[in-house]
Amino acid sequence: MFPQNVKGSLKNEFTKLIEPVKLILRKGNTEIDESTELLLNEISSISDKIRVVVSEELECHGYPCISIETESKDYGLRYMGKPDGGEFQTFINAIIMVSRNEYDLSDRTVEFVEEIDQHVDIKVFVTSSCGWCPPAILKAYSFAMVNDNIKATAIDCYAFEDLAIKYNVAAVPKIVINDKVEMIGLKDENEFLGHIFSSIT
Repeated sequence: MFPQNVKGSLKNEFTKLIEPVKLILRKGNTEIDESTELLLNEISSISDKIRVVVSEELECHGYPCISIETESKDYGLRYMGKPDGGEFQTFINAIIMVSRNEYDLSDRTVEFVEEIDQHVDIKVFVTSSCGWCPPAILKAYSFAMVNDNIKATAIDCYAFEDLAIKYNVAAVPKIVINDKVEMIGLKDENEFLGHIFSSIT
C-alpha cells in the first residue's frame, strides 16, 4: 500500500489525465510478476481513468511485460520488470504522456520521425538505481509516440539478466536499436535520431 503522501501526490498528478489508460500486463510465473500486478492495481485504484488488464496475448519479445496504452491505441510503449525505485516516477510520467498524447521532442525532430516507414525496435536497458535511465526511457517512448512503426521497451537488467547478458550490458542506460545500433548513456534527441536512421539504412 502506498503511504498517504504518495497517494496524495499521485492523485494530484493524475488530474492531468485526459484519455483513459490501460496498463496491460503479460505475466510470467515469477514472484516479481505478482508484485508487479499488485503495484499496477494500486496505481489504478487512485484514478478511474486507469485500468489494469492481464493478457497472455500481449507480445513483448516473448517475455512478461507491461504495455501502456489508451483504450483506442497501442503506442508501442513497453516496460519489462517492476517499475519501482527510480523508475516509478518514469512509469507515472509515461502514463500521463500516453493519456495526453504528449512527448518530449522538438517540432523539427517530429517531422523527421513521422517520415520513418520501416520498423524500429528500441530497447533501453535500465536499473532502478540509475539516474540517467528515466530520461533515456522517456526519450525512447517519445519517439514511439510519434510514429506507429517505432516500438520502445524499457528492460530492467536485474529482472531479465539473460537479456542483459545477450546484449552485453555493462553500463546503463544502454540503448539497442533494431539489434544493430548501440549507444550507452543519455543522448540528445539529434544523436538518438541519427542512431535510429543508422539502424534502418
